[in-house]
Amino acid sequence: MTYREPPTAPTVALGPIVPGEAVTEPAPPGRGRFGPTLDRAFDPRSNSVNALRLVLAGLVLFSHTLKLHGGSDPLGRLTGGDVDIGTMAVDGFFALSGFLIVGSYLNSPSTGRYLWRRCLRILPGFWVCLLVTVFVVLPIAQLLTLGTLEGFPLTGEASALSYLVDNSALFIRQFEVDGLLGGEPVNGSLYTLFYEFLCYLGVAALGAVGLLRRRTWPLLVVAGLVWLFVVGQLVTGAGIYEASDTLSIAVRFGAMFLAGAVVHRLAHHIPVGWAGGAVASALLVSAVVLAVQAGGDPQSTLVYVVVAPLAVAYLVLLLGARPELRRIGARRDLSYGLYVYAWPVQILLIVAGASLWPVALFGVGSLVIALGMAWASWTWVEAPALRLKSWSPRRT
Repeated sequence: MTYREPPTAPTVALGPIVPGEAVTEPAPPGRGRFGPTLDRAFDPRSNSVNALRLVLAGLVLFSHTLKLHGGSDPLGRLTGGDVDIGTMAVDGFFALSGFLIVGSYLNSPSTGRYLWRRCLRILPGFWVCLLVTVFVVLPIAQLLTLGTLEGFPLTGEASALSYLVDNSALFIRQFEVDGLLGGEPVNGSLYTLFYEFLCYLGVAALGAVGLLRRRTWPLLVVAGLVWLFVVGQLVTGAGIYEASDTLSIAVRFGAMFLAGAVVHRLAHHIPVGWAGGAVASALLVSAVVLAVQAGGDPQSTLVYVVVAPLAVAYLVLLLGARPELRRIGARRDLSYGLYVYAWPVQILLIVAGASLWPVALFGVGSLVIALGMAWASWTWVEAPALRLKSWSPRRT
């Protein structure tokens, strides 16, 4: 996916892969006027959400494989910007997350418990990834490049330790470490976790003031205001949108998250079926075609964000509601680990000379290694952390 330049450092348009929780008790089988509605079709105990997340993570890795190997994302080449295979997969993650996270809040006994569970899901794996990157990946990269650890940039400005400390609060302030990886980001995948957590906080804020559990209109108003802002920026030349990369990233991913959240609140009105999937697919294709015709960023991304969010949300939930792949990821959800480790694995392979390999070998090799890292992350970090989701401090 294409690089986005925040005010201080390069990023790439990746995205979070943070599994949600069960959204509601399964409803009895039933059909609406145009078929089964989403609230009845989506069974939180029997769905393909984990499999879908793994596929989306694979698409992100595929996009990076082409770019890091010296090529380009074919869709991004057509649109001239951030509407490419990788970013569209990330959009799917945000839309799916919006649906699941609203359900997580509604199933939580309190806002505090909801935030505790969200922190457990995202922070331990993130922090351990930072530690592994600083104390394993970066030293190996220097050994492969120079054959020695002498002069390793452990401390100082733009050093390994500053990378660890400056990024520990989720907002990625430092992307590179001086003298290593040829100036490439150490892990271009992590920065969107901050925007994911902002969405969590937005849900918590609406819920805490009583505007989420029994009312749908506040969420619709927020989504409508974001949509109107994007339309306004498209019409007026994107002055505000381009002025802040943080804002532009938040608007895009926030629009996708809100689409999923709105679909959750209106699930009892939304029929699911392949006819609806065909309509949503046609709308998504139209969004991509319009992005191509817009001729590059920011217009291509703005056009896409105006048209695509509800189509993306419908498609990921249509696929996620299917029960056929329910066993994939049921015991070990590797999608988050694959997301956070794929980039450092791939960049390390490039340092080791993988740019000379056939691109297919590079892609398959990085996928296998990253899945191994994801398995370790789930087994020793993520799953143990999630066992604390019902923990409370003892009363004294």
